[in-house]
Amino acid sequence: AAALVFATGVVGDETAPTRTVVSIDTFPERPLAQLSLLATLAAGPGTECSGIIASREHADLFWLINDSGNEPRVFPIRRHAAGDVAIEEANSAGVLIEGATNVDWEDIAADGDGHLIVCDIGNNLNARRDLVLYFVDEPAADADAAPVVQRLRVRYPDQQEFPAPPDNMNFDCEAVFVSGGKVHLLTKHRSDFLTNLYRLDDPTPEEENVLTYVGTFDSGAPVTAADASEDGLRMVFITYTSIWLFDRDDLETPFFESRVSWAPYFSIQMESVCFADDETLLLVDEKLGMVFELPLSELTQVR
Repeated sequence: AAALVFATGVVGDETAPTRTVVSIDTFPERPLAQLSLLATLAAGPGTECSGIIASREHADLFWLINDSGNEPRVFPIRRHAAGDVAIEEANSAGVLIEGATNVDWEDIAADGDGHLIVCDIGNNLNARRDLVLYFVDEPAADADAAPVVQRLRVRYPDQQEFPAPPDNMNFDCEAVFVSGGKVHLLTKHRSDFLTNLYRLDDPTPEEENVLTYVGTFDSGAPVTAADASEDGLRMVFITYTSIWLFDRDDLETPFFESRVSWAPYFSIQMESVCFADDETLLLVDEKLGMVFELPLSELTQVR
């Protein structure tokens, strides 16, 4: 059985949003989800891969990014079907993103206007004041470089201290997706087992954009990646131990009030997930440099 548990409270000072925490109270007993290994990536795409997104322009093409300390590059890989499904490398040197810096790239998303969105929003110490989203016109897979066409700075409405205090270290983020034409961020917490969902409304390139708080979900573990379907009706996020799928009938229904499916899984350090198609997820383990496939039918509906 599953239920919603609501709790309200103010985090930070009196200007912070009131939290409504949505929880699933019980889970069915089930085995770990069976991930299928597709490929082990070579250096480049496989170096600390921290995000993956399906191309909106080219079938079976996917873009990967590396974690902090690496060059500001995106890497294309291809999925092809010739008997068994596999991944083949495409331009393992990657595409240099001109005008960007890789402080702590933690996810990559795509919008409906042909942009890749490279998300420099990692904030392990909860002290950064320079969180930024880089918008890039999706390049060809064999391109050498692509320029940043828009740079949006963002901040959380409820972070009052830099770094945040030990009991509110909840302003890291490794999970970004686009739904309804708007960028959404899910936080990775170090003070509890929740995740906060924020939305970027009315972005302005010349200003620091204050995110809009949307809701809070009891994820049970730190959230490490997310994606949404192109129609914006489904959203997936992963933690180090579980996969969560939210499925709604319209764009007005909040994700945390929609149908929820779930599955436990095991891997060393999974930090990338995306919809490969309407029936399949791709996941990448950052430590192993391995790409896995998982049918959505492997998940169990819990609400």
